[in-house]
Amino acid sequence: MKHIIPAVIVSVLFALSPAYAGNCGGENHAHNIQEMASNYFNQMDANSDEIITKEEFEASPMAKMIKSFDDLEPNKRGEVTKGAFIETMVKMHPETKNEA
Repeated sequence: MKHIIPAVIVSVLFALSPAYAGNCGGENHAHNIQEMASNYFNQMDANSDEIITKEEFEASPMAKMIKSFDDLEPNKRGEVTKGAFIETMVKMHPETKNEA
């Protein structure tokens, strides 16, 4: 069960990834999971302090995609740090090399 919630979060976030598709000159274009996770986190982090509070989450567009703030697995202070968010995303979706 512990890994199901992050998997759901990552699945939702990857469903949003077409918004970041495009040419390499695109401002929001991401090449790897760390960049994508950082972009998604930044959408929720209204004050850019690298911490997401429940209030920031609820005011963000991501609140429509993710069922509950608790799904982000906040720490004991009720916050989600950028590092923890990115780490979870990386663990759930390790990068693979594209072979042509």
